[in-house]
Amino acid sequence: MRVLIVEDDPMSALVLHRTLENMGHEPIVAADGLEAWNLIERDDIRLVISDWMMPRMDGLELCRRIRMRSWRGYTYVIVVTAKRQRQDRLEALNAGADDLLSKPYDLGELMARTQVAQRILTMQEQLQARSRELEAMRDELEFQNRRLSELAVCDSLTGLKNHRYFREVLDASYAFAVRQRLPLSVVMIDVDQFKAYNDSFGHPAGDTVLSGLAGLLQSDSREHDLVARYGGEEFVMLLPGTESNAARLVCERLRALIERQDWPHRPITASFGLATAGLSTLDAQQLIHEADQALYHSKRRGRNRVTHFQDLVAAAV
Repeated sequence: MRVLIVEDDPMSALVLHRTLENMGHEPIVAADGLEAWNLIERDDIRLVISDWMMPRMDGLELCRRIRMRSWRGYTYVIVVTAKRQRQDRLEALNAGADDLLSKPYDLGELMARTQVAQRILTMQEQLQARSRELEAMRDELEFQNRRLSELAVCDSLTGLKNHRYFREVLDASYAFAVRQRLPLSVVMIDVDQFKAYNDSFGHPAGDTVLSGLAGLLQSDSREHDLVARYGGEEFVMLLPGTESNAARLVCERLRALIERQDWPHRPITASFGLATAGLSTLDAQQLIHEADQALYHSKRRGRNRVTHFQDLVAAAV
């Protein structure tokens, strides 16, 4: 170890220096506490052997400063003193000393106490290393837990929220819209003739289409809208605060965007069905059912079109 010797008596410092050097340590000498403190601030010194009585700054003041600092690792301090009174020893320990060594030096005792200090510092370094490992493991566990939480509500192919998450948000959004008397629209989107596309070009090509469509829907939606994969080639959008005409415009814009996109192999289109909560809407499930009926009507009328459930109601009157 690097050991800082703090001793104003040159002969005592020399004895300590030679003894520690013979033990395989790397001794550094400071003539008083102030010089020692300047060295400690600059270097990573783990063991200090300091005389008590010194000019400018004594050993106990040096102990107090070392204990007050909050950076780097622990510094083990052995205070050397000729004082023998119990109160003196308590004062040194209360100032932050880890051990005391009596003057004149007993070199055997010096070696033994230095070895104790080294064992304690080594054990502390091992504990700190273990603590860092545990902290890293905790961070990794938290990351994996967050990842699992995301996977539980996200579609692995498209990165969009999944069916389950959408239904939970829909229920909450519908209840909020009813309480606040705000409009709420739901859009069902289905890729036209997707099975034929998969059969012709393979499922990887179909996955590319689904991922690309998800990106288009997500990039063209508002921050507070929700886009989710409902299942298979079907997507769903939740448009809070959006009445029927505005929702229809959103769908027409997305339909045209999908149609214009340069898809691999052949053009891709999608059919849209939407519904807007109104006085006759009983619950969120009815809103989904109405959007699904409107989507079915778009498919039956030739695909690549937008149908609002209100269109079906008007046609039936």
